Amino acid sequence: MPISDRPSVRPAAVARWAAFGLAGLALSGCLPPGGSLAFRQGSAAVHAVRVSDNDVTIAGPKGYCVDPTSSRERPAGSFVMLGSCATLRGAGEGPGKPAVLTALVSPRSDPPLVPDPAQLERFFRSDAGHAALAHDGNADSVTLLSIVAEGPVLYLKLRDRSTGRPADLSDVAWRAIFPLADRLVALSVTGHDDLPVADTDMRRTLDRFVAAVMAANAGPEGERDT
Repeated sequence: MPISDRPSVRPAAVARWAAFGLAGLALSGCLPPGGSLAFRQGSAAVHAVRVSDNDVTIAGPKGYCVDPTSSRERPAGSFVMLGSCATLRGAGEGPGKPAVLTALVSPRSDPPLVPDPAQLERFFRSDAGHAALAHDGNADSVTLLSIVAEGPVLYLKLRDRSTGRPADLSDVAWRAIFPLADRLVALSVTGHDDLPVADTDMRRTLDRFVAAVMAANAGPEGERDT
């Protein structure tokens, strides 16, 4: 059913989705330990993983693999962290200047109510939205540098100067938020301070990340051969 045909999502529902964990998207420690993830093994690396009752597949762009030690599945949602395949596996091809990629998948709501990009944009322009994006939950910690909707995807570029944010990660990140399988998916790309990634490269990587996830879920069972 097209998003436009779904029941209107109230602001409180948008806040509930955001409160799930949009803050700290680049942090492996933002979710507590949970159950095991059902990893799909490639010939030399973990390229994709099925989460959220096996209904959603998270796959990275070329050169990026799932880090099983930093990924979690729990009833409140799923968290997947991806890095350079060469770094994670100790061999193979990876991006020249790898970023940290993360994916959050919300649990299914009943009835399914997924906010559209316009509703999400209104929320993230608010103080509550800024607080949801901040690692420390403080709206003043986040500066929204760019926000644009492209089709079903809302893209955000932000600077997060939160207290307690990992010092080795850049304070600037790109994020993409979109509905998928009656859930909300939030993807993030963040660079390392000691190996900076150009802004255009971060956005390009995020575009490829979004495309990889959408392609992985385009089949009849939400799977893609890797």
